[in-house]
Amino acid sequence: MSFSADVKNELLSFEIENECCLHAFAYGMMLFSRAFSYYDISLMTEHSGVAEKYCELMRTVCKVTPKLTKSDAGKFKIEVQTQAERTKILKTFGYENKGGTLRLNWSNISDECCKTAFLKGAFLTCGTVNDPNKNYHFEFVVPYLNLSKDLKLFISDYDELNVLPKTITRNSTYVIYFKDSESIEELLAAMGATNSALELMGVKMYKDVRNNVNRKLNFESANLDKTIDAAGRQVDAIRFIKNKVGLDYLNDELKELAKLRLENPEISLRELGGLLTKPISRSGLNHRLKRICDIAEGLK
Repeated sequence: MSFSADVKNELLSFEIENECCLHAFAYGMMLFSRAFSYYDISLMTEHSGVAEKYCELMRTVCKVTPKLTKSDAGKFKIEVQTQAERTKILKTFGYENKGGTLRLNWSNISDECCKTAFLKGAFLTCGTVNDPNKNYHFEFVVPYLNLSKDLKLFISDYDELNVLPKTITRNSTYVIYFKDSESIEELLAAMGATNSALELMGVKMYKDVRNNVNRKLNFESANLDKTIDAAGRQVDAIRFIKNKVGLDYLNDELKELAKLRLENPEISLRELGGLLTKPISRSGLNHRLKRICDIAEGLK
């Protein structure tokens, strides 16, 4: 089961008791279904719970019984069969005229408490959210341009949300989407999908920890590569001096260091400095090794 289906299951698990909120919930589901007009009121969905809730709200809020069918592919189609029934539904939500551009009727979201129910209904019929383990993406797919503008305005003006919706056109539909985890967390919480919001936050925390560990490992690996390269150059220089003129060519301090480096080509400067008769700082050690390399260059 997908993360989006889990979110919808969570939203469907709550009973809405207030009559005004139930009305707003039904309005959100029907308004953002596949079609909501005098000529066609219908919904297509793969989610059985959404199909059942849509039919239930038709019966309880609008006093209409729609036709429910299921295709061989497992998709549910709900249709209101007669014009008289469609007219009854439209009048329930304040759409008296059969023509004109479909817009959001704000009187159906009369109280602050109804906003959550309306947003929840809209998401159930036209919303999806990606698995946060893969990527962050939340969207509403709306079939009507002006209705998509109204939904975008509703989300932007919702006091409980601090999000910036973006829009694109896709296959003759209008998509309102969010791609940052913070906005998606807020939307899930605003709709009442608290468990899903917490799951997203947990995934995000895990990703942040993993990315920090990877950055640290990459940083340490890069430093190790630099240390190995530097040690290789130092060993090559000492071997050249040894073969060319012998290590006695170096003063006592440099000769001791040269022998230790040949014997311990893999250790760090800090460890190498600790092996000297008179231990010195890392910077002092690095200075002596540079002198050895310069002597080798001079001999070349």
